[in-house]
Amino acid sequence: IQWQGEGLEEKGVDRKSGQVLIDVDPKFLRPAEVDVLTGDASKAREKLGWEPRISCDELVRIMVKNDLIYKGLDPTEFMNPSDA
Repeated sequence: IQWQGEGLEEKGVDRKSGQVLIDVDPKFLRPAEVDVLTGDASKAREKLGWEPRISCDELVRIMVKNDLIYKGLDPTEFMNPSDA
């Protein structure tokens, strides 16, 4: 595949046949890109009475531990023993 064009006009073209194999479909683009996305659970708390079962800090610990394991690393080498 040879990439041609830029932005919405970028296409992936078969080098031998010249056939366009990949192009940008605008329906899959976000209406506007943003630098930061943040969540707000206040509506779920207010309307549903929902409360999280784990804190944001605990979620980060879980995610880091799983990423380390996924990469074949020992979490105890990188995290406090109580977190690993």
